Amino acid sequence: MEGATALPAALAELPVWRADRLLHGVVRGQRWVHNPAVDDGLVLLSAPAAAVLDCADGRTLGAIAADLAETDAGRARLVQSAPILLRNGLLRTPDPAPFRRPRPAARAERVFDLWLHVTNDCNLDCPYCYIDKGPQHLDDSTAERVLASIERAAAAGHADRIHVRYAGGEPMLRFSALRRFHEAAIERCGRHGVRYTAAILSNGTVVPREAAAWVKQAGLGVSISIDGKGALQDAMRPTRNGRGSAAHLERGFAAWREAGVRPYVLVTLGETNLGGLLPLVDWLLQERLGFRLSLVRDLEWGAGTLDDRHGASRRLEQAPRPGAEGILDGDALQRVRGPLLAAYDRIEAAVAADVDAGRAPEPSFRQTHRFCDLSPFRPIRKACGAGSSYAAVGPGGAVSPCQAALHHETDRAPIDGSRSIVEQGRAHRPFGPFERQVGNPVCNNCRHQQSCAAGCPLLLARRDGHIDGRSPYCEVFRAVIPRIVGIAALELWGEAKRHSEAVRA
Repeated sequence: MEGATALPAALAELPVWRADRLLHGVVRGQRWVHNPAVDDGLVLLSAPAAAVLDCADGRTLGAIAADLAETDAGRARLVQSAPILLRNGLLRTPDPAPFRRPRPAARAERVFDLWLHVTNDCNLDCPYCYIDKGPQHLDDSTAERVLASIERAAAAGHADRIHVRYAGGEPMLRFSALRRFHEAAIERCGRHGVRYTAAILSNGTVVPREAAAWVKQAGLGVSISIDGKGALQDAMRPTRNGRGSAAHLERGFAAWREAGVRPYVLVTLGETNLGGLLPLVDWLLQERLGFRLSLVRDLEWGAGTLDDRHGASRRLEQAPRPGAEGILDGDALQRVRGPLLAAYDRIEAAVAADVDAGRAPEPSFRQTHRFCDLSPFRPIRKACGAGSSYAAVGPGGAVSPCQAALHHETDRAPIDGSRSIVEQGRAHRPFGPFERQVGNPVCNNCRHQQSCAAGCPLLLARRDGHIDGRSPYCEVFRAVIPRIVGIAALELWGEAKRHSEAVRA
């Protein structure tokens, strides 16, 4: 081949194919491409790299370069652009080993996540909540068994870090007990060289005196549930006496911010509040808050698609209706997809404004934004970590693989303080392993399969009696994933632009 001697020989003779299921787009005139099957597979392409990727059909790189360029120098530039495509899994080759990213020198931190429901009591009565409300709370005796089980895990080396989410009910109603537990857990894990970290999942309306300052000093994360502005918040998250919670939320939020705590916001979307999503997103962007958007899930029967009235008050009123709703489509799909895509338009505009001003978006969209359980930038290799990488403990000491199943007698077991919490979470698996096997042609052939894994397995198990199916929100996920990746590409483009300007300076 003419000019082949001027090309790197090993690369020039390498046959390459374009990887399957890639996502493509253009940001500010530059091509981006993303492989959801690899970690951090989002790449901005140079013109030579884009040309090689487009022509990768099994020919050698040298042959592709010969067709694209007339000079040896041009062909060399094309071939030399290939390693980044190979490292990021955008090109396939018979032997990818020489081009794989080097493994990190340090072993990845092993983290076990534990949901600890401090209480079942709550000052709100959100209709879609799956927790059986009541006065039960984590008493001293139960707390000691949980602490002993956590220390057993630390002593056995089952994790490098144990991360606990203090949940409820409303955990801040039991703040003193939460604080005592947290400080004791840090001390016990520290004896064995294991880190103990935690976050509080709160409705944001209860901030006891000195709590915000302690949380800031102790380094805990705080996630607050907010489902709308004003009247929509009142409708989605009413108080126990039927009044609105928006005014209480404003006071609580102010207390957190005054203490220097920037809460992460959890938004649950249902029929009631989807139409008011844009004002809430505008406020979140204005306040520079990281947030997660989630679609309400009927984890009791798995049948109430987008039904935000399916909580404990309805459990006695309805019988199981597996498969009754199916996949969200038609007009119902558009009622969900329309507001969501409009919200991502607003998010993209906010990121673009920061990029155009030469500053990094704060907070980083790629690092903080979430939609349901999707994982666009870290392929999901297992449908769910329930019972393996995380577990849940109720206020009475019941252990379950999933926090959403704590109120089911058959889905929980009493905690044993003489055994590691990690062992107990892995041993008690009433649902079976949430690992999807090959045999689901619809999902296995979808380009988003590794970003989605068909959604929540518990939802499917409740709905269909098995986990090998499509999420009811499948078509919503198909619409949202490309938008998330495209906005991430814009943020990445801004980073590259700022780096280039800094180098030139």
